Amino acid sequence: MSLKNRDSIKNRLYGHKEFLCKFCIAKQKGELHHAYLISGNIGIGKSFLSRQLAVYLLDDNNKKTLLDNSSILNEVEYVLSLNQENSVWRQVFYHSHPDMTYVSATKSDQNKSGLIKLEDIKSIANITNHQSGRGGWRVIIIDSLDKTNRNGANAILKILEEPPYKTIFFLIAHNTSNVIPTIRSRCQQIKLNPLSIEDTCLILKEQIKDIEDEQTKNLALLCEGSPGMALLIYESDIDKYMDELAKVIREKLELDEILKLAFNWGNNISKKPELSLATQFIFDKLFSESALRALNIKNNFSSDQQFYFSISKLADILAETFTSNELANIHMDWQKEFQFNQANYLDMGIFMQQTFYKLYSQMHFR
Repeated sequence: MSLKNRDSIKNRLYGHKEFLCKFCIAKQKGELHHAYLISGNIGIGKSFLSRQLAVYLLDDNNKKTLLDNSSILNEVEYVLSLNQENSVWRQVFYHSHPDMTYVSATKSDQNKSGLIKLEDIKSIANITNHQSGRGGWRVIIIDSLDKTNRNGANAILKILEEPPYKTIFFLIAHNTSNVIPTIRSRCQQIKLNPLSIEDTCLILKEQIKDIEDEQTKNLALLCEGSPGMALLIYESDIDKYMDELAKVIREKLELDEILKLAFNWGNNISKKPELSLATQFIFDKLFSESALRALNIKNNFSSDQQFYFSISKLADILAETFTSNELANIHMDWQKEFQFNQANYLDMGIFMQQTFYKLYSQMHFR
């Protein structure tokens, strides 16, 4: 699968209307909090929402006044509809607006840890020492806050303890348990829900040209309202490995064929960050689905395509072999080992071989 035809930024914001409504009301009443800690599953639009709200705050042309509930809803629709036709939107989304700072955790050859760099956080402190050149709001977005080390977290905390005038922080985290309590206590915490399947399908249709309706629905159901994860899976080429896995299941291939598949899979995880995230998601989904099936609870998603067949079929096999408690323990051990291997830059090819060998041995020699 390729995302050559996918736009780099989706056209508009979908969902999260409940929080948007509260934010619009707080803005009109002059009661905005200085820091919002926005959490939720990967790929549900936390970063997009933060930037959309930055446009709303920084757009000098937005002079609307809310008088009643219907006008609040109109304001929410206005925020949802902001797009690339708006010049401030373009500045914010391409990180060129003078009153917005965007810091993110990005893994690269220069930053192998994938953590937010301390110097980036220190640069925020320098920026906040000066007022906005336009006399309006200033917006700081930190994505992802749960990917900072202790020194970085303490530097952020120091800024939040003395919030600069007319500055709003949007702090994004997939998992708030990885955010230190002293930061959490200084923020208004917002837990976003996944999008509806309908909205997820709309985004996928918007982003991927010529995708079939059935594949769109399958991806939306598989990713449970996370269009970002659905797009990640689509572009990660994980379908190739899952199709090979389906072949292994169907043809009952020998162990050496399974280990060859595992090694190639793991080797490419080290080269493609999107494949790493997609693999974690698929294995989490696989073990969770298997545990449910071990309890005779089965989700409904189409299995007439190879990719979905391999997940469904392997989940059935694991559920027939292990109890739900055993699967939960296998899942937990796998998560810890996967994260440990990545954090320490260990050979993911060997790790995936070990994973498949353990499963193969436990399934055949119980």
